[in-house]
Amino acid sequence: MAGNSYLTVVSGLGYSGLFYFFLALLLYYVSVLLYAFRWKIVLKAMGRDVSYFSLVKAFLSSIFINNITPLSRSGGEILRIAWLNKLYKIPAAVSTASVLYERLIEAFPLLILLFIAAFYFVSYPIYLTIGFGLLILLLWVKWEKLVEIAARLSKTSVTPGEIRSVAKIRRKLSLNLTVFTLSSIIWALDVLRLKFITLAVGLHLSLTLVALISIANFAFGMIAFTPGGVGIVEGGLIGTLVFFGIPFALALSVTLLERLISYVISSITGFITLVVGGGADLWKALRSH
Repeated sequence: MAGNSYLTVVSGLGYSGLFYFFLALLLYYVSVLLYAFRWKIVLKAMGRDVSYFSLVKAFLSSIFINNITPLSRSGGEILRIAWLNKLYKIPAAVSTASVLYERLIEAFPLLILLFIAAFYFVSYPIYLTIGFGLLILLLWVKWEKLVEIAARLSKTSVTPGEIRSVAKIRRKLSLNLTVFTLSSIIWALDVLRLKFITLAVGLHLSLTLVALISIANFAFGMIAFTPGGVGIVEGGLIGTLVFFGIPFALALSVTLLERLISYVISSITGFITLVVGGGADLWKALRSH
């Protein structure tokens, strides 16, 4: 049933619609390449030089795992940690810290977008954004303690010197700025991808509105407890689009096209990557973690 819905929407696109759809698909994978590049920079700052191509494969595989496991990014992040441990013998404490650092920096451009949304909506619960911002700042200030906790929870043998080396990356201004810039570009590409999807169905929305819809879509993905956010993400995105005055039929088309890219095609690509990259061994490593 769902497969027929995706095919119906895609087949109903004209030449210009297909052009915008494939542009959106291209931007999705450009974002994946940037995610992997950002991760490589972080790992190198921690003294771990890992193959970029291998990190790209890890990210693609993690997307598939995210889409088949409950809670947003629950399984995919663990796979990334297991990938580094299995293939490069990097202690789980170090790889966990690299993932935490990425997500922490990534939260700052998100925080900026949330404040923009706060000014757009009069009734927006600004206190939630302020609370989120204070939490991010607290985690940033307590980064060294966060690394120590990650080391204890991972139950891996790392020397105090390694822990101190990993913890010091917070003080590297050039690294922080580089990762922040890459994270901001990735967010911008997500907004532009959604813009292309709306253009594919003939909607001409402002970038500001598309950015707000993108924030809402991200929020639904974060709170979703079903594998890949199935049902919750779709319903949330359709509801958001309708809230902004988009007719239901067009809102449904936009949602199906977005999920075709971010869920269906990405899952297929991730599954193939995981199998070709030694899926059986990595899956065992994931389960052991």
